[in-house]
Amino acid sequence: MDDSGGKSINDLPDVLLRHILSFLVTRDAVRTSILSRKWEHLWKSLSNLEFHQYLFKAKTTIFMNSVERVLLLRDSSNIEKFTLTCRIDDATRTRIWVSAAVNRNVKELCVDFSEGDESESFVFPLCLFTCATLTKLEITSHGVLRLPSSIPLPCLKILSLQHVVFPDEDSTQQILNLRTLEELEICFCDWKNLKAITISAPKLRSLDIYEMRRSNLRGSDACHVMIFGTALTFFSLSGGFWDDYCLFKSSSLVEAYFDVDGCEGRSREIAYRAYKHIAGLSTVKHLTLDPAVLKALDCAPELLAHPPTLMNLTSLRLSESLFHRPGLHCDSFWHILYSSPHLKALSFYRIELSELPTNCGEDDWILEPAPPCFQSCLECIEIRDFGGLIDELDAVAFLLKNARALDDMVITCSNKGSEAQRKIREQLFELPGWSEIGKLNFV
Repeated sequence: MDDSGGKSINDLPDVLLRHILSFLVTRDAVRTSILSRKWEHLWKSLSNLEFHQYLFKAKTTIFMNSVERVLLLRDSSNIEKFTLTCRIDDATRTRIWVSAAVNRNVKELCVDFSEGDESESFVFPLCLFTCATLTKLEITSHGVLRLPSSIPLPCLKILSLQHVVFPDEDSTQQILNLRTLEELEICFCDWKNLKAITISAPKLRSLDIYEMRRSNLRGSDACHVMIFGTALTFFSLSGGFWDDYCLFKSSSLVEAYFDVDGCEGRSREIAYRAYKHIAGLSTVKHLTLDPAVLKALDCAPELLAHPPTLMNLTSLRLSESLFHRPGLHCDSFWHILYSSPHLKALSFYRIELSELPTNCGEDDWILEPAPPCFQSCLECIEIRDFGGLIDELDAVAFLLKNARALDDMVITCSNKGSEAQRKIREQLFELPGWSEIGKLNFV
């Protein structure tokens, strides 16, 4: 009992107290041992261990001793999750820590070795790549990811690699194609040592690739990445197409995200690589595109004469872009719409109509012919960050006139003053068709 006659936290069962401790970083969990006798040894059976050197500021020796003290004093129970963020100033000791987690049948291992005198030459212990219990592995390191010749990892389902340099094609091929792998993230990694690689893990459901920014196009030296997505349901690619990606056998694909940066002076190269990428998304249902992709494709009109068909596409979203606002005059945008006969939802982040599409009458603003989805199935258009400018109002009027199947048009504005809100409402209600289907939100 506490002083007020009620129960105290000490009366909770040990299993619940350990669960509470699991939400703390290990340094703070260990500190609870001074609270009372009951708490003295609770931390020693924690299944989640989390070490961050930045919490110790510049006290490197104290941090390293702290990690080793915890690993030495904890009991022999298994480790569920082991998280380590630190400099690599002593590679031998760091390898011992990773080995200790593996020897305790760790299931999730997350390491961030982004700094340190020995970070670029660090070699993981071999036992890591044969760990029979590991289901999730996250590695962040700015050096070459040195891999053994054999990588079993029989239970690994989630793999995240960030900032690593892939060493060679054989070992990279192994770790990216584990038979049990379901989720793969490749973030700002360097493919410079590879000429060609295949990603074809048979159970892979989710693939995220974020390219590392480069100062120049690799051209003939680019790595050719062939992706066979037989089980893939989600695919995301963000970057400048510094390497060459092709997607095959992706009939299970449901959602894809496509973001491009670093287009300056490279529009035609990006257009050709982007075209191949979009062609591989032929069965996707939900697609998000950066407007920069459309701008790049407009620089290669010979490709637009043969647009890829997106027969299953039901939702198209144009994402936020710092430098490109979706324009309804963009040829590639209309080619995608004409090739998406079952599109039901269309979403814009900002919009403008600075000039009419090439197949639109200047007097009546009617598309001839209109995309099939405009006439039969496009039910909802969403426009975000609407400002009420003339080009934006013209774009809304154009869509209301041509999208005959629309049931809803939802426009969201930033939270402006009451006078600005009133003006936008009046401008929209003057547009034919708005009052029947339009919805205006201020956030």
